[in-house]
Amino acid sequence: MEHIHGSHDPVLVVFSYIVAVVASYTALDLTGRISTAERIRRWLWLLFGAAAMGLGIWSMHFVAMLALSLPIPVAYDLRLVTVSVLPSIAGSFVALYVVSRSKRLGARALWGGGLLLAAGVSSMHYIGMAAMQIGIRYDPLLFGLSIVIAIAASVTALWLTFYFRVEGQRGEGWKKLGSGLIMGAAIAGLHYTGMLAANFTTSSDPDLAAGVVLDQKWLAYFISGGTLFTLGLCLLGIFVSKRFYLKDSEILLKSKEIYRMNEELLQLNGHLEQLVKERTAQLEKAHDEAIRANRIKSQFLANMSHELRTPLNAIIGYSEMLQEDAEDLGEAGFVEDLGKISHAGKHLLALINDILDISKIEAGKMEIYFETCNLPELIQDAADTVAPLMEANGNRLEVHRLEGEITTDVTKLRQILINLLSNAGKFTKQGQVVLKVDREARDGEPGYRFSVQDSGIGMSPEQMDKLFQPFTQADNSTTRQYGGTGLGLAISRRYCELMGGDIRVESSLGAGSTFVCWLPASRTAPALNEQAVGPVADSEAETNSARILLIDDEISSEQLLQRYLAKEGWTVAYADNGQKGLALAKKLRPKVICLDILMPGMDGWSVLALLKNDPDTKDIPVVIWSMSSDKQLGFALGAAEYLVKPVQREQLVSVIDKYVDKSGQHSVLVIEDDQSASELAARLLRKEGYLVTVAGNGAIALDSLTRHQPSLILLDLMMPQMDGFQFIEELQKIEAWRDIPVIVITAKTVTAEDRVKLNGYVQNIIQKGGFTPQSLLAEIRPYLV
Repeated sequence: MEHIHGSHDPVLVVFSYIVAVVASYTALDLTGRISTAERIRRWLWLLFGAAAMGLGIWSMHFVAMLALSLPIPVAYDLRLVTVSVLPSIAGSFVALYVVSRSKRLGARALWGGGLLLAAGVSSMHYIGMAAMQIGIRYDPLLFGLSIVIAIAASVTALWLTFYFRVEGQRGEGWKKLGSGLIMGAAIAGLHYTGMLAANFTTSSDPDLAAGVVLDQKWLAYFISGGTLFTLGLCLLGIFVSKRFYLKDSEILLKSKEIYRMNEELLQLNGHLEQLVKERTAQLEKAHDEAIRANRIKSQFLANMSHELRTPLNAIIGYSEMLQEDAEDLGEAGFVEDLGKISHAGKHLLALINDILDISKIEAGKMEIYFETCNLPELIQDAADTVAPLMEANGNRLEVHRLEGEITTDVTKLRQILINLLSNAGKFTKQGQVVLKVDREARDGEPGYRFSVQDSGIGMSPEQMDKLFQPFTQADNSTTRQYGGTGLGLAISRRYCELMGGDIRVESSLGAGSTFVCWLPASRTAPALNEQAVGPVADSEAETNSARILLIDDEISSEQLLQRYLAKEGWTVAYADNGQKGLALAKKLRPKVICLDILMPGMDGWSVLALLKNDPDTKDIPVVIWSMSSDKQLGFALGAAEYLVKPVQREQLVSVIDKYVDKSGQHSVLVIEDDQSASELAARLLRKEGYLVTVAGNGAIALDSLTRHQPSLILLDLMMPQMDGFQFIEELQKIEAWRDIPVIVITAKTVTAEDRVKLNGYVQNIIQKGGFTPQSLLAEIRPYLV
């Protein structure tokens, strides 16, 4: 045997290395696609990857074998050449399977897979070498080194392919390329180390001459080109597949998101009814809490009204009673001091009422009671009220009246006018205040324009901006100099808005101000208000409220009689001719008729004769007061008394008092928990001669009723144990007590709901602090018949 030494074709060596690098890069690129595939597609990609990687490694090996040129031609056993492909594919399959099946590559899997891959590559190499039909002897040291290189290269290849299986890393392409160069060098190193271990010899063995002699150079180029082309197609396929996979992944994510949203919608739809129920329950709870809070606020205002007005009522009442006593005793100094106390109490009561009013307006609880009134009388009433303030500041009040009627809340309109006039008088010194009323239609609705013009200090635009805000005046200096709470104008504007009108102001600093209030001429009250403002009780006392009927053609006589009898609390009805007087006598059934004789048309003698001939009126005492002195004819026709004008007050009162029921014949039950208020009422009534019983609450009053039935009950509404409403209910249960007249005297702010509860059961409702002793006596006398 003769040793043969060969040489390698440098170009084919380079080609073999390029094939090794491309095969390694393809393997690295395949791992990411295999790891993302699922089910059958995963196995298909695994087989495809193993074939591509195995064929690439085999092609590198075969090209490297063909790159070797020996002095003698070498035949190849094609069966062994074909068989050598299988270990390469098998080793590649194992390697790709190991790196793609788990998320973490342990040492055991790494070395196990590396050894199997090394065995496959080594088997491929040495089976391929055996395909050469030439004698070969291997250097044991170099043979072992090639195996070591195969193991190192396989383990390194496994680790790199596992590392690059996760897509989207920064600089991924360059890292794969670098790793491919390293893996290619390792595979080439394995092959060329193995080739170096081989010693070729000539041989006369006939079996070695059975192979096929190949054209090494062109076959190597063909295999290199075909392999590179095939691996290029593989890479292109992998690239296209990745693109489709990304699109599929996006579509899948969108589908999952849509599915999740659909699930959420289904879940929400399934729970929608429950959510609606829960939300409805929450809203109902919030609504109930708001109603409860509003009720608590209303109750607080009512309690505060009661607690503040009750002692003020006693202060004002006692001061006025003591003032009358001081006048009777001639103590002028005391009268003045008591007047100051009464004035201060009324001022404090007005402030409290303003605060309660603005609170009720803001809470939407202010009620409007519409009625028709005569404009000139209303204007005169307001002018008379503010006259002392005008005189105190040296102002002249000029009033331009207008005949007509207005349907509105008369009390609130009077308060608006008084507020505007009081403001004008307060901020004007030694000047003029003009109140003018004109007809004016707005938006086709007829109405009245009330303007109050003064020549006072005026206001700047900045001051006018905050003019109608509660508790606010023009500025702090105005408050210090002129006083006030700043509530009057705020309340006035709110009242106007509630009644369908508004208030506007025009002013210049130092040139006075003009306030204009416009209200519609007619308004229809809401149904609840109509019910609430109606008569509190239908009783004979309302139709028979006139104790004295005056029939006289001179209106001055009516004014004189009113003045004479006002302190006695007697009510007076007036007729200016005989026919009207006869009609009123039958309707009102007064206690006494005062009759003038000298009247046009039907004179007094004719009236007297008709009165005495009518069964309904014949028993009514008739007191003639006239310039005529024909007493005999008067007594002959049935007159009870005959007075010749002019008549002195004491004479008239003493005569009428004979025919009006004596107060000592009547008893009054005062039901009041406040001791000062009950003592005030008892003292006032006892002074007039009434029998008075006092009860501290409704329960005590019911016990008193079982022993003695009074002629009249004065009832407070807010009391401990049993309040006024409960007392009314208990009173109506006993038939014998139902006809007892009941007058409510309370400091409580009486709402429309309260009025509805009391409707038909009480004769009248009087607000504490809003009456004088004389007005209280005048109120109760008609019911003590």
